[in-house]
Amino acid sequence: MSSRTSGLQQDVRLLRRRAWVFLPFLLLGILVAIVFNAFAGETNAVAELELDTVINDAGGGGDRGLRIFEAQSMTDDAEFKAMVIAEIGDADLDYARFDVELAPISVAAGVSRGILTISIKDRSKGDAEKFREAFIDIFEREYLEPDGLFRKRFLANTLRVAEAAEAEFAAAYAELSAAAAVQGLAVDELFRSGQGTSPLDALNVQEGELRSALARAQGTLATVRAGGLSDTAVASLASSVLGETVQPGDGEAVLAAQAASLEAALASISERIVGLSDGTLDPGLLSLLDEVRGLDDAKEGAFVRVANARIAIGSSDSTLEIERTFSGGLAGSYVGLIAVVLAVTLVFGLIAIYTLEWLSQVRDGSDA
Repeated sequence: MSSRTSGLQQDVRLLRRRAWVFLPFLLLGILVAIVFNAFAGETNAVAELELDTVINDAGGGGDRGLRIFEAQSMTDDAEFKAMVIAEIGDADLDYARFDVELAPISVAAGVSRGILTISIKDRSKGDAEKFREAFIDIFEREYLEPDGLFRKRFLANTLRVAEAAEAEFAAAYAELSAAAAVQGLAVDELFRSGQGTSPLDALNVQEGELRSALARAQGTLATVRAGGLSDTAVASLASSVLGETVQPGDGEAVLAAQAASLEAALASISERIVGLSDGTLDPGLLSLLDEVRGLDDAKEGAFVRVANARIAIGSSDSTLEIERTFSGGLAGSYVGLIAVVLAVTLVFGLIAIYTLEWLSQVRDGSDA
């Protein structure tokens, strides 16, 4: 047997004989691990989420609710927070411990890219990573799924704005109706729901048509009264003006009656135009009328944006890439604590064992 093997056997026998020396250093190692853990700091579990959303049909600004800024905003939503807490399974966890930061990369019409950094610290490395993974799982689902919170919030916010505009319009319209009734005016003449235009436009068209018809009737009547036409010719002219058959002998009378009727209709239209003109309305009523017209435009525009939002959601594609890291708090893990205990036990235990053996040999030599 070689001296090397014999020396190894001697070391093994020595360790067996003095194995009890390790016990106090095992206790010391546990104490050192506890102290070291107290000063080692927390584990910071970090995840970088690279977000990319492309909207293939972003008409009318339909992409403005599906950008990375809205993705970050989603993490502050009460519903999102509740889902993360439920996924973790600890109702007492303070959600504010999560740190969420956004770094935009590219934001343009129909395209939105950026990096969302999520981090959370905990004394336990395992718990820190557990909390981080719960956050990632919820975010990934709610960001990517067609019916996820990312898209639901966009549509809900757009619809809420439209409904608020509609409610304001309805309230203002009711106030306008009451004010117009006091002055003997019909609100549907002051405002055409859904058009936001004054009825004066239609009345002006009617006035122009009446004036044209009156000029034609009066011109034909002047020609007839100038004489020289037979009753048949006069009846023919009257028929062409009225658009219906006129019997010979009745032409002049029919034309005169038509001209008088047109003059009366024109006078009535002119009176209505004056009565409905913005310049003749009471200032308070006019102000309310202008407000209703503006609210109607805003309401219609808001519901157009709702339709655009639905189209944008249906044509949007999102992708997500995740990179996980952590820092600090190594002693906070069970592996780290065990490593500290073993290191202290073995290092100091071996030093003590060989020191005791050397002192024992020295004493034996002195006795000899």
